[in-house]
Amino acid sequence: MKCPGQDTRYWGPESVYETSCSKCGAPIEFFKDESSRKCRKCGEKVLNPKMDFGCALYCKFASQCLGVDLPPELLAKRSDLLKDRAATEVKKLLGRNFKQIGRMLKVIEYSEKIQKGEGADPAIVTLAACLSAIAKGNGAGLSVEEAATGQAILSRAGAPDEVARRVLLILGNNEGANLGDDSVNFKCLRDAMEIARAAEAVKSGLGATEAGGLFTETGRRLWEAVAGSGERGAGSGERVAGGE
Repeated sequence: MKCPGQDTRYWGPESVYETSCSKCGAPIEFFKDESSRKCRKCGEKVLNPKMDFGCALYCKFASQCLGVDLPPELLAKRSDLLKDRAATEVKKLLGRNFKQIGRMLKVIEYSEKIQKGEGADPAIVTLAACLSAIAKGNGAGLSVEEAATGQAILSRAGAPDEVARRVLLILGNNEGANLGDDSVNFKCLRDAMEIARAAEAVKSGLGATEAGGLFTETGRRLWEAVAGSGERGAGSGERVAGGE
């Protein structure tokens, strides 16, 4: 069954209209189900000003239903919505374990900063950051039970199947090997987790112990900013503390 709003049998004269290019002002004709068009005069990509993407924010089948590539602005909002839903589900699971909840929020914060600098996939990285709190091994591989819990959380959050698969893949991979395009997502997540644990150690006065090297340049810069003048065992280019 096709969504009535996208079925041309239900369209009227108002379903085709013109707007102006935001760059050069040339007229652009839109059908109401088109998310964007390139201006024939200057080549600027112009978003459909009348298209309602509301349902696409939460529907995992949005791209198939609409039959269009969702615009970057909507994808960013959708990523934030999925992250908030997943974080809420994890908080429910953790109950009054405020230390784990606090760490998860820090991992999310750091992962968002790192992925922006490294060009990673924000939805994959931030969702994995949320679910890192359920792994007893701090994300260094998932047990069968943890993977099932993660899958259930992602399903309730409304994550598309392919997104859920990739999130669980990087969480369940110990070394980041054979991840292909998700290798950068893995590195951003692991750097965020290491920095969060090391920041806890610095705050508690325990310092941080050397444990190899951070994967990303953005992560190394972030660790410099987070650690500040606090005691640290690792050098500037070394991986930070191992954690609990």
